[in-house]
Amino acid sequence: MNDYLQSILGGLADGCVYALIALGMSVIYSISRIISLAQGGFVVLAALTAVSLQSSLGISPLATLPIVVVIFSVGMVGVAQVIIQPAAKRATPERLLLVTVGMLQAVGGLLLLVWGNLPYTMPAFTGDAPIKVVGLSLPTQYFWLAGALIMSVAALWLLLTRTELGLAMRATASNPGAAALQGIRVERMRLVAFALAGAMAALAGVTIVPITFLQFTTVTPYAVAGFIAAVVGGLGSNLGAVTGGLLLGLLQGIFGRYWNADLAQLTAIALLVAVLVVRPQGIFGTPERVRR
Repeated sequence: MNDYLQSILGGLADGCVYALIALGMSVIYSISRIISLAQGGFVVLAALTAVSLQSSLGISPLATLPIVVVIFSVGMVGVAQVIIQPAAKRATPERLLLVTVGMLQAVGGLLLLVWGNLPYTMPAFTGDAPIKVVGLSLPTQYFWLAGALIMSVAALWLLLTRTELGLAMRATASNPGAAALQGIRVERMRLVAFALAGAMAALAGVTIVPITFLQFTTVTPYAVAGFIAAVVGGLGSNLGAVTGGLLLGLLQGIFGRYWNADLAQLTAIALLVAVLVVRPQGIFGTPERVRR
């Protein structure tokens, strides 16, 4: 029984990462209607950036977190200005999706060029000794993962509902043309969305790397998992992104207990696709957001 619960907890830890990836995708999609598959690649890039900072500067693993969050928040704004926004003015949504796929592959190539083909990890934020609870062994990093997700959800909710910037972002998401007529700088709101997505990618990557091994080949699995979580939860729905991510991680944890990881992933994907058969717009999506 304890092994079964241990697998569930491990699956939920992965689900926190998937939820953060999906949340970043959801923020970008709600503002710009762009599905950014590159988000999964930025998670791995952030993780390996943290590993390099920690080893080269000799700082604690936890100290790398705010540094990488700032780097990727600013960096994603640059990516949006240089690549995404110029492409959005000329390409259809389908071709924009291909642009983000190309970005994902470019990130994978960059990882291979800079870090090689070896897997990387780094020490946990608060020590490697797990916490024992009713027979379960809980790595302390699980709590950091859960905290990163909770903090992201709470901060995003406060931003969108309690600040003028958040209200401007919601207006842009609802009707960009009307928002522009009201004096809202739509392009700036989209850049803010990319900055938030960059921060979430950094949070996901830096908090997961102490309990796993990441390399250039892991960009695609994370991108696919985040995309599935976002679609199943409902593209554009922040609550849906979190729900979809945790559900995907839970299913992979349960099925991974009995089968190998590859089969568990395929089974989880198949079960989640079944959700879309019943409710194409996703669990928390609305019919207006279905793209036909």
